[in-house]
Amino acid sequence: MTDNRLQRIDPDKATPEQKKVIARLGEGRGRIPTPFNIWLHNPNLAGGMEIIGTHVDHSPVLSEAESEVAILSTAVFWNAPYVIANHRRHALKAGVPQAVVDAIMEKRRPEASDDRLQLVCEAVCDILAGGVVDDARFARYDAELGRAVIAELLITVGYFTSISLGMTLHALPPKD
Repeated sequence: MTDNRLQRIDPDKATPEQKKVIARLGEGRGRIPTPFNIWLHNPNLAGGMEIIGTHVDHSPVLSEAESEVAILSTAVFWNAPYVIANHRRHALKAGVPQAVVDAIMEKRRPEASDDRLQLVCEAVCDILAGGVVDDARFARYDAELGRAVIAELLITVGYFTSISLGMTLHALPPKD
């Protein structure tokens, strides 16, 4: 595969529009996360992704472990080595059980001993399978997780789909 195709944005040479996004990234994240070096080439897009990404990073309705299940599952679904390597570590650090991480890595439906984490795993699998679920299953997600969590899982999967595809398209090698 081609070496890393990423063209990093030098903050000192950035356009005024890029500098605005870079400043917001510094406020919200303290750094320029790697995917933004793709999106900053289109500062309007990067600005929108900054809002979504900062929200996802500080989810008010998902625990860190639940977010990492969604992120890692999405990265594995899209076969994104850079994102998989990064978020496998994050998932374990966030307390996602090794058995759940292993199942995700092997593209199996995870089985978690925690009821809520199990339901999040099921919802993420359903979203990645195309989001078609029967009424009873959706009613369970609605009753036990709530609409805010469903919305959060959808945006997390969507956001990390873009990241996964972008990191792979730009041939970023996984971090060890």
